[in-house]
Amino acid sequence: MLPKLRNGPAAVGAAALVSAAVAVGGLIVAASVSSPAPPDELPPAASAVSVAPPTSAPITTVPEQAPTTTADAAETEDAPQRGRATGPILVVGDSISLGSAAAIKAALGSDTTVDAEVGRQFSTAPAKVRAWTARNPGPIVVDLGANGTVSASDVDAVLTAAGQRPVVLVGTFVPRVWQSSNNAVLKSAASRHGSNVVFLDWAAAVRAAGTGVLGADQIHPTPAGRTVLAEAIRDALSRAA
Repeated sequence: MLPKLRNGPAAVGAAALVSAAVAVGGLIVAASVSSPAPPDELPPAASAVSVAPPTSAPITTVPEQAPTTTADAAETEDAPQRGRATGPILVVGDSISLGSAAAIKAALGSDTTVDAEVGRQFSTAPAKVRAWTARNPGPIVVDLGANGTVSASDVDAVLTAAGQRPVVLVGTFVPRVWQSSNNAVLKSAASRHGSNVVFLDWAAAVRAAGTGVLGADQIHPTPAGRTVLAEAIRDALSRAA
């Protein structure tokens, strides 16, 4: 009597194989019968390409950043050198600026114009500034007043000619009776003409720097003092906006 065949799945290709042992005349013969896979099962190949439900990967939250505007970028770039933003600089001065020309150019840029002359009076500054502004848009530094009195009208004429350019008015440090009055006139003018005009208190800078800034005459800077003056002008220009 033949035993009943028993179906069972086998992991070979897409079909299931059912095996049974049949005993015939004392010999055991292996018989295989192919059987289709149950309808509710998918063969391994089909399982490999089946579409699985989407899985949700962990989401890392990145803090949202405000977009950078063109104005923001321009402000960032211009901030360190606001005084030089519009072009080369003019320095109008006397023998103090003349002797410090190399240090001034090193601090402000090699394209800086140092228009200086021994014994120059402040009264010559308005014409110098008007000539400059007719051809150049750059900032202006006026370092005059050591050789005589400074009038408020001359300072106002300089600032009117300069327009909205950054302007630095360098105060005086000179053992003469006009030192205090000149500094008062320059400082007052700067306060009246807006944030683009800065008064540089050279007398205070000299005192803060200590000995070795001025020569024996207590007027003209030493080599070290020229660097102090040039850097003070550069810093003042950075505050003129």
